[in-house]
Formats: sequence, C-alpha cells, structure tokens
Amino acid sequence: MNKGVRRMVFGSRSALPTSAACVVANGVRETLASLLGVPVEVALSEPAIPGLSAWLHIARDAMLYRVAGAVADAAIVLRCNDALALATALFGEPAQPPIARELSPIENDVLDRTVRVMASHLGALCGARDTNLVERIELLERFSTYFEIFIESPFCARIGIALSRDPQPAPLERFDLAHLADVPLRLRATMELGALSGAQVAALRAGASVSLGAASMQRCALRAGDRLLVRGMCGVRAGHYAITVSSV
Repeated sequence: MNKGVRRMVFGSRSALPTSAACVVANGVRETLASLLGVPVEVALSEPAIPGLSAWLHIARDAMLYRVAGAVADAAIVLRCNDALALATALFGEPAQPPIARELSPIENDVLDRTVRVMASHLGALCGARDTNLVERIELLERFSTYFEIFIESPFCARIGIALSRDPQPAPLERFDLAHLADVPLRLRATMELGALSGAQVAALRAGASVSLGAASMQRCALRAGDRLLVRGMCGVRAGHYAITVSSV
C-alpha cells in the first residue's frame, strides 16, 4: 500500500471569493491607517465554514458586533487581547504584548466608534444599505462563513469577520446531454420466462432444460445497471440477438 496516497475526505468549503474578503481587508487597513496616522500592514486568512466547536472557540470571551446588511448579516469579532491591542494603538500607546485587563469606558466608546467605521466596508459582503446598523451582540448564532484579518504592523491583532450565509456560486457552464453522446454503456438484456416453484428452482442442475413459451419472447427488457430503458420482443436478426422496442 502506498502510504503517500491519502484517504479521500469530503468537507464544506466557502464559496466566498477571496477578492471580496480582500476588499474588506483593504478598507479596514485604510481606516486604521487614517486613525493611527501611520502605514498599516495586514494579511488575510482564506474564508472557511467552521464547525460548531470552532464557532464556540471563535466567540469565546470576544466582543461581537452585528452588522445588518441587505442580503445577509455580518459580524465583527474582537477577542479580548485583540480588542485591547487595538484600543491601546488608538490611544497612541507603544505596541507591546497587552496585559489582560478590562477596557475602560472611554476605551470601549472609542473601540465602538472604530468598529462602526470598519463596518462600513462590509457592504461588499452583506449588501450595502443606506444605514448599515451596527449593534453589540452576546452570541454568534446562525453564522456560516468566517475569515480573519491579521494586523501585522504597527501592532499585532486579529479582526474576525463572520457572515450569516455563504454566497451561492453561479454555474459557470451548462451541461448538455450531447456531452454524454460518446460515453459507452454496458447494457443487459433480460427475459421473463415465467414462474417456478421453490422446489423446481432447487432441482435445477447444470444442463437442465427450462421450457420457453412463445409469450416469453414478448417479455424482454433492456437495462443499464438498475435502470430499465426499454421493453419489447426479443429474437435474432442478422445473426445477432435483438429487441424490437415496444415501449421506452
């Protein structure tokens, strides 16, 4: 057995284009650069569809902001350390590993205002409205898609983005039955000979003869796998077994 071949596994993948997530990440970068007055470098994770246990880990002890969109809802996720790092940077304090503590009322207010500005860039994901309402929520329920924006400079933090539903991809090509015209099929012909008792079947041996009436010739069928294709009368034509199709 070749140990280099992995077992095939099926899993859910997000249909959210990475380009759409990049639009949001770029908007967040520009917002922070404007507020901080210095260039900001960000990176992006690939959009994914987390499982239940992953959602519990994502939302644990995090500040959650729900954004109501025209086609879906979005949420901005800030874990404690990330929220503290962002608040510290907004107040111009030097970047350093934050010591775990609660945010002050002023820090909370500034952070809420900053999140509202960042939420304005989520229209590319959840649909723009005249006013995209942003509100604090306690639980992250009924969300499907998730990715993270990594702030790498001038401080380090992660900003999570969740969507209430994954976009439905449009079909790229239409399938035509003509594409199957050259696919070979293995066909199987069957004939209904009649009924035999259990004792008669048990008595069958190699070389035994089974009577075949003329009516049986009318009860033939052509199948592909378990699919019945046609019914008709069977016989021989030009030296080959053949079926005269009476119904499809």
